[in-house]
Amino acid sequence: MGKVLEGIRVLDLAQFKAGPTCAQIFADMGAEVIRVERPKGNSDRDLPPYAPDGQSFYLSFTCRNKKGVTLDLEKQKGKEIFQKLVKQSDVVVESFGPVANKKIGVDYQSLKHIKNDIIAVSISAFGQDGPYAHRLGFDAIAQAMSGLMSVTGFPEEDRPIRLGVSFTDIAAGVYGALGTLCALRYRDKTGKGQLVDISLLDSAVSFTESIWGEFKITKQIRPKVGNANILAAPYDTFKAKDGWVAVGTATPRQWESLCKVTGSPELSSDPKFKTIKERCTLESIRFFSEWLGGWIAEKKVAEVVEQLNDAGIPCGPVSTVPQAFSDPQIRARNMIVELDRPGIGKIPLVGIPVKLSETPGEIRTLDPAIGEHNEEIYSNLLGLIPEQISELKNEGII
Repeated sequence: MGKVLEGIRVLDLAQFKAGPTCAQIFADMGAEVIRVERPKGNSDRDLPPYAPDGQSFYLSFTCRNKKGVTLDLEKQKGKEIFQKLVKQSDVVVESFGPVANKKIGVDYQSLKHIKNDIIAVSISAFGQDGPYAHRLGFDAIAQAMSGLMSVTGFPEEDRPIRLGVSFTDIAAGVYGALGTLCALRYRDKTGKGQLVDISLLDSAVSFTESIWGEFKITKQIRPKVGNANILAAPYDTFKAKDGWVAVGTATPRQWESLCKVTGSPELSSDPKFKTIKERCTLESIRFFSEWLGGWIAEKKVAEVVEQLNDAGIPCGPVSTVPQAFSDPQIRARNMIVELDRPGIGKIPLVGIPVKLSETPGEIRTLDPAIGEHNEEIYSNLLGLIPEQISELKNEGII
């Protein structure tokens, strides 16, 4: 059997990370994804990281498995060609925002007039409606406005902290793919398309766990606890002789095992730590930092990881990037896949986290060059002859 999304065609008009990630998920699972960009290429082609020769390879991480065409959507001929592409497609992914997408005619209502059952995926900073819909924004803005930055960091630090990667962008891409699959299912049942409206801020808010309930019901604002966790304890990072380890205990059995393996079985029956409620107080978290931190400080990382895992206690090393890159579990699960790019060498790509037993995804190709598939798409899909394609190129349409 082929890939699960074979037969689905996606037009990817998005830039940067969120929208392209959404489309890339479809490409990994077998859909034909066509990246549509300006004749001179989109601005995300110039983003870091850069190879030693100065060449950007940013798109390797957002546009693998895609085909690429160029098209000027602001010119009339470009709009006409785009409309023909839409008629031959199932999904359009865009990230222009609700002002710009209407201006160039890639909003849902405009696309619906072209193809009634089209699925339009609009990924923007704040969504297609609401008082901030017209604003621009990036991952850090969403992290900041969601409240997540205010609860991230250590209590002695007053500065808000952003997660070191653009997780809101990636989450929005994943939610976009999920929403699109739901829309495709709906279309299968009814024959109708719809709008999939995804915002970075919504995506960030979806990670706030019970923070709103803590504020509204208990009248408490979640404190900064560093790498600890107010929902489970002991749950933190601790310094060993040769590095750091992360330890997490959530169940009574894990707590009892931790007390036993550390040589402090009496703590498991101490009234101060009898229930998870008592173990999760700030006072308890401070105690665990000193007690468990002292026990771990006398050992090496590998020793702590082995002892605690053997006792059924979740524990792992805090890996550096090189250590994570060579981690046998990450490698065994094919979460690093290396593809060769001329002039650079092998580029390690993040693998496919969704493992399907019957129709697994596959990383086949790196990102396309500017207009790499113009002839294939415009000729095979739209039926243009070579002379017409050359004319469009000379006119700056493609």
